[in-house]
Amino acid sequence: MLKKTIITVAAVTFLTGVSTAKAETTFTFSSWIPWTHPLNTTLFMPWMAEVESQTKGRVKFRRLPKPVAHPRAHLDAVRTNQANAGMSVHGYSPKRFAAYLFAEHPFIGDRAEASSIALWRTHAKFLAKKNYYKGTQLIGVNTHGPGVIHHSKKHILSIGDMKGQKMRTGGPIPRAIVAAWGGVPIRQPAPKSYELLSTGVVDGITFPYESLPGFKITKLVPYSTYIPGGLYSSGMYMMISKKKYDSLSAGDRKIINGLSNEAYAKLAGKAWDTINDRGLATAKKAGNNIVTASDEIINAVRKLNVKFEADYMAASKKAGVDGGAVLAYFKGEMKKLTGK
Repeated sequence: MLKKTIITVAAVTFLTGVSTAKAETTFTFSSWIPWTHPLNTTLFMPWMAEVESQTKGRVKFRRLPKPVAHPRAHLDAVRTNQANAGMSVHGYSPKRFAAYLFAEHPFIGDRAEASSIALWRTHAKFLAKKNYYKGTQLIGVNTHGPGVIHHSKKHILSIGDMKGQKMRTGGPIPRAIVAAWGGVPIRQPAPKSYELLSTGVVDGITFPYESLPGFKITKLVPYSTYIPGGLYSSGMYMMISKKKYDSLSAGDRKIINGLSNEAYAKLAGKAWDTINDRGLATAKKAGNNIVTASDEIINAVRKLNVKFEADYMAASKKAGVDGGAVLAYFKGEMKKLTGK
């Protein structure tokens, strides 16, 4: 009898161990920026660690040593499970994400936390049902805070200062501004910034302050022209594999949901504010020359922004979205969050 009991206990223990092993799910995370970059160390790695902690290790993440795809292709990479988690930028795919490009406009604000929360709320109200992230589980959206003009040789204090300047730009808004002022926008992935600047391929770059130390270009662009509220911003999104998410227990999905949506927007916005502040401090410590844009520049950006908003409403209409309502709601949420 005793022998039978021992065998039964051993069998139960073995089966329980097998069940536990099966319950563990590992998501591979593809990042197209180095894992040492502050965005990874301040946002994505802590977020993954929190999921692992709250699920008691039932859900784990493995950081891939190299990205599995071009930055703009990460949505499809996660959708097809080349990787199980990743992030990208709305402005890198302007046709697919035309309805989100209001978050790229100038003068959105100086703090990413507020604009990230406002972006999430706008997504939830107007865009969530559009299924833009089909095949993935959207964790959240955010902005990166105010974009700044950085240059290797001079400040951009007038429209004429931009003429003929080769500028690496990311999304469609800074690209349009540079072109409108007679500059030459160069479209290259952010991780190539050091190479582009150090070899003289470009004269300057449009980036938030974070990217100066983040891509090790602080000393390459010692002249920064800051536009209050931002020359532009950039909307981003993080997603995980829908297939793997659906395979999790209801309890673990609930944990991930609790770290997603507006909670994620708040976390991501705070992270960006932290690393932007750190980037600005690094630039000042390095002796970089930082000035506020002239009235001529600010007024020129305002004029272009009228066109950007009109273009947004036309493009969003084609996408089946009421762009006017989106803009009004987003601005209203920003006012609630900032008091401005």
